[in-house]
Amino acid sequence: MVYLVRIVLVFALIASQGFAALGDAIAGGPERSEPSFKWRTRSIPIAFSASLLRQSPNIKYGSDVIGVVLRSLRTWEAAAGIEFKETYTDKQNVSPQGIAGDGVSLITFAPTAENAILFAKNPEDVAATTRVFFDGRGRITEADIVLNPYQQFSTDGTFGTFDLQSTLTHEIGHLLGLAHSPMRGSSMHESFAKNGVFGLQGFSLRTLAESDRTTIRAKYGPAESDLDCCGSISAKLVRPDGRSASGADVWIEDAETGRIHAQATTNADGSLQVGGLDSGSYTLFSQRKSRARNSIPAQEIGNVTVEAGETAALTKRLISGPDDIDVKYIGFNGQISGSVIPVNAGKTYTIYLGGKNLSAKTSSISFSSPHLTVVPNSLTTHDFGDDFSVISFEMSSDSKTSVGEYSVFVDSPRGGRSVVVGGIAVRTFINPYSNFVLEAN
Repeated sequence: MVYLVRIVLVFALIASQGFAALGDAIAGGPERSEPSFKWRTRSIPIAFSASLLRQSPNIKYGSDVIGVVLRSLRTWEAAAGIEFKETYTDKQNVSPQGIAGDGVSLITFAPTAENAILFAKNPEDVAATTRVFFDGRGRITEADIVLNPYQQFSTDGTFGTFDLQSTLTHEIGHLLGLAHSPMRGSSMHESFAKNGVFGLQGFSLRTLAESDRTTIRAKYGPAESDLDCCGSISAKLVRPDGRSASGADVWIEDAETGRIHAQATTNADGSLQVGGLDSGSYTLFSQRKSRARNSIPAQEIGNVTVEAGETAALTKRLISGPDDIDVKYIGFNGQISGSVIPVNAGKTYTIYLGGKNLSAKTSSISFSSPHLTVVPNSLTTHDFGDDFSVISFEMSSDSKTSVGEYSVFVDSPRGGRSVVVGGIAVRTFINPYSNFVLEAN
């Protein structure tokens, strides 16, 4: 099994009446909803530390550091109506821990003692940290990004290093006020793999998931080119026993292609609101975060049509059913993890799934996308030890499969269902480990 490195986000609160510290927190925890933090304007100042211009001992020699930083910034600018205003500074250190920053939003790679102390508790578990300062209204006043000096980074996929652009793309999302996403294909997922996991380069999270674009557009508004944006969905879920379905994971797919456009978690009253959606038809699905008192399998909630400037509403009473299957891991090349599997359109790959009560004899695999299919008679059971069960199958993606994130549905004979949400990411960079399949006439 592959274990992944977490990325930490630290928030500091500047209260409107006096000062108070919120303290250190890992964003995107089990019960933490998306923070409302955002910059006051869509023009955001960012200062490049002089350390970005010098050779750093933990960044591979010859890497185009400034080019990578700029590409990461432009990726977010293209997704929403924001603009970064870049300057350069001799500052090396992020603002010290406390209730207020120094007024400079800094990106620094300097391996100074002041920066290194931020990683003293978990130097092997964290790739980077973003510290965000905000006022009592949730308006961001400063945000600093620093790389972990105890980790190695590269831009060319060097084995055992973190991809610098994927790391920065994730951290800039935090700088903009985004929390972690539970969806594996999201650039804002709380963990991602080093180069070499699954035998692949760690380039997948350089590309924003559609859910990342939806979230940032809901926060700052669309880019000028997004003519069909933006509408929203308001939904309320109720448990089979009539109680509010709080803390349920909900994801929103394009009704035709199955590509995921958004993900959210229901509030205490079972409600959720998702904005930033393009006009179109969507299907909503739900899955419990953990095993509930009443058995509730993953299930379809319903279909809605979203129009720009409008809110589509949906109420659903969830259906009880068998809770006899649970998929937690997805993998490739004989490894499984909590990461995402990057694949290419028009290719066939062997995918692994790990969890509880999985068997080639009883489990069935499916996709909501018509462009992804399971190769017949390819389902196989594997022995990964007694703690969990593992199966594999061959998955074909046709040439029309769009870049984006797709879910894997696993069903039991009794009607239980578990889903790896966003576990498959179709990307343009090459995954060379595709299977040769001889198509029959």
